[in-house]
Amino acid sequence: MKKIAFFILLSVITPVCFSKNNDVDIGSNAIQSSNPVSVGLDLANLTFKESIQSIYKLAGIDAVSSGEKTLFGYERTESSSPGFLNYNGLALAGEFEDMKNKIVFHFSEDGEVLSMYELRIYSQSQNSQFAGAIQKKMGAPSVTKLSTDDESGVNFKQTVWAKGDVVYFLLQELDKTGIKTSNLAVFENSDKNFYKLLGQKGYAIDPTSLINEALKLR
Repeated sequence: MKKIAFFILLSVITPVCFSKNNDVDIGSNAIQSSNPVSVGLDLANLTFKESIQSIYKLAGIDAVSSGEKTLFGYERTESSSPGFLNYNGLALAGEFEDMKNKIVFHFSEDGEVLSMYELRIYSQSQNSQFAGAIQKKMGAPSVTKLSTDDESGVNFKQTVWAKGDVVYFLLQELDKTGIKTSNLAVFENSDKNFYKLLGQKGYAIDPTSLINEALKLR
């Protein structure tokens, strides 16, 4: 099959009110937790009606000012703070070989309402439980596909859930010991720009066909 590769979406910088950084800046530039004021954020409960401010408040995290905007017109903010990294009761904070698990929020410029979030999981313990936590929330996946990169020999697993208007797209890199990395994108199906974004980020060569198949099986 065609080579699956991870491509980082080119971003342009514009002034906004939350701390953001490029996907390649996984280390020191990521938002750090600061002044916890409350607890209780579980990503599984997000409805895509929340403002980014309310998500930060629920997680008990303050943001540091700077800015970034994607080519599709969304604002972005990312963090490795444990306050953000909880999904359906599973604590996702962790790291492997200096790669910290993290979340990336995409939100509208108008109203700063959550539009999509991505989770990137590198630690082995969380990777082994991640798909199961999603399945407890979403039920059995609608689509599962195994792929191999002919050039590198790396194996991938793509899993798609569709429930109501919400789509979960999970890409996992596999190795001899099991799951090496997990990349999850969650968004409302009403915005088809995210299909293109997933393609550019390497979730699939043709994410549209996998998502459409999942939507038919809802």
